[in-house]
Amino acid sequence: MSESNNPASQPSTPNTGTNGNEKLGFLKESINKRYSFKKLVLTLMLVVIGVCVFSIYKINEIRTRAYIVYYGNNEVGILRDKEKAEEILQRLQAELCNTYNSNIVLKDTLKFEETHAKDSMLTSLEELKANIKSNLTYNVKGYVLVVDGKELGYSNSKEELENILETIKEPYLNEEKENNILNVGFVEDVKIVEKEFPLNRIKDGEEILQYILEGSEEIRTHTVEVGESLWTIAKIYDVSVDDLIVANSDKDPERLQIGDEIKLTVPKPLITVEVVEEVEYTADVDFDIKTEYDDNMYKTQSKVKVKGEKGETKYLAKVTKHNGIVVNEEILKEEVIKKPVDQVVVQGTKELPKTAATGAFIMPTRGRLSSRYGMRGGRMHYGIDIAAPTGTAIKAADGGKVVRRLEGFLWIYG
Repeated sequence: MSESNNPASQPSTPNTGTNGNEKLGFLKESINKRYSFKKLVLTLMLVVIGVCVFSIYKINEIRTRAYIVYYGNNEVGILRDKEKAEEILQRLQAELCNTYNSNIVLKDTLKFEETHAKDSMLTSLEELKANIKSNLTYNVKGYVLVVDGKELGYSNSKEELENILETIKEPYLNEEKENNILNVGFVEDVKIVEKEFPLNRIKDGEEILQYILEGSEEIRTHTVEVGESLWTIAKIYDVSVDDLIVANSDKDPERLQIGDEIKLTVPKPLITVEVVEEVEYTADVDFDIKTEYDDNMYKTQSKVKVKGEKGETKYLAKVTKHNGIVVNEEILKEEVIKKPVDQVVVQGTKELPKTAATGAFIMPTRGRLSSRYGMRGGRMHYGIDIAAPTGTAIKAADGGKVVRRLEGFLWIYG
């Protein structure tokens, strides 16, 4: 076999097509890896930048976070810390409680609205306190004396109102020391209620007591002048003398002095004290009058044949009083101590004669009254003088007849 025909003896030629593809694939892979790395780096850079920006924003957002503070519906300031405003309000409430010695209840509360503000926009604590104080509205938590649904007195002390009620009862209890008191109370529905109310309604205990005792009626007065008495004053103002006596129990009706002030109205208490008690007492029992008739006596004549005598009975009664005045009495037991003796009166039935005196006088004649009954010329003048022309008719003034005329004078005898 020739040399040229032996494949093994032929020189080898490199396979350039296959190696080129491999190199191109490797280059592409290298480029892709570099691109991915850059992309990754860029992404990481963007993430870092984003995180930094968000962090800066968050820090700024937190640093500028604040609250608009409202008291009720009024804006009073801007703060970063809500608790500061609440502490200021609590201190203001405590100051009011100490100042008025009362339990102060604020009408409004604090409200907060989230916002963002620079430090220059914030309100100082002193300014916030002043703003809240200027808008404060508050009530007192205290006690009210309620009578038949009407509020009569306000106090920050329940004990003070209870003492007022006891003071109202006291005069009527002192009157009844000797009696067996069954019950003491009030006619009206009286109660003490815990309630919130404006501070200016609180009154002194003495003022509340006086208002309850005298009522809302205005008390008019009259100053006594020369010659005046309760009777003349009552006539001037067209009021009852009895009412004036009751309204002026501190004065002696018979001994008024010039300049004394007389109350013209009777104060009507707004609370009525009811005292129910057992009372033991004795009372006179009137005797009856029986009449007997006598034909021998004139109609105008009568005489006592048997003098009457009052009886006496002992009673045990259940008595109800309103402000010291008896309004009801229930007799529980009665015991006769002494029976009454009837009085017997004898009455005449005989007709009177025409000349009999009746006690009804007429003018005996027509004329002028020249002298009255009484002192005359240092002596007592027992009669009256009537001047009339001579011959004027003269009649008896009552049952009787004219018996003698002397120098213009006449005497009339029965």
